[in-house]
Amino acid sequence: MAGILISFDGLDSSGKATQAGVLFSHLEHRGALVKKIESPDYTTSSGKELKLRLQGKIGDWAHTPWQEKMKYFADNRAEHKEEVQDILRQNGIVIYDRYVPSSMAFMVEEAKASEIPHSFSEGGSRVDRKMIHKAVRELECDINGMPRENISLFFDVPSKIAIDLLEGRKGKAGEEDEHTDHISVQEALHAEYIRMCQENPGAMMHIVCVNDGQLRTIDDIAKEVRTRLAQTFPEHVQFFS
Repeated sequence: MAGILISFDGLDSSGKATQAGVLFSHLEHRGALVKKIESPDYTTSSGKELKLRLQGKIGDWAHTPWQEKMKYFADNRAEHKEEVQDILRQNGIVIYDRYVPSSMAFMVEEAKASEIPHSFSEGGSRVDRKMIHKAVRELECDINGMPRENISLFFDVPSKIAIDLLEGRKGKAGEEDEHTDHISVQEALHAEYIRMCQENPGAMMHIVCVNDGQLRTIDDIAKEVRTRLAQTFPEHVQFFS
């Protein structure tokens, strides 16, 4: 039996952090060796710098090349490489609240945002999505040595609902705005995640979190997550059931 790495991906306030915590508690209760990691990790030195950049307090994020932005996220994630590898070597389960697929989606949109408006035709952006996906994957996994995820779960919440939830959360916590908090960024990210799910259905599990315009309950979504993970990883069914 090999360890597995599960990536929880989606928009801000899509519920992925909540679901990662619910799954972590369930697996721990079942006796699994499990580790949950949030990415970016804003508690480290690189994470603190990244947060300041996203808030516009240092540097000029809008004019930073996507290749440089990609490195900020990858280097922050690599700080956990040894503990991730250790858990996987022991046949454990690593849950990532945002992993490489999130950077793949985000960097596509960052590359589009940095384009000169007159540099492409009315047909749309000239950004090569697949090239950017490959560049992110190579930096994270081939150069930095982070393990590939076994599955990505995309928690699909429409961008308007996610933004409303985010604004409510930030208001309660007194959090400052970040570059990614704008509706246009979230809409573009949502569209990119959908494309990624459609292109790689075996690698990205599409979790629809809204039913008839209403958010599904935490428990309802959590049950679907466990059921589908048990089907995907039958050798770990005793933990997911």
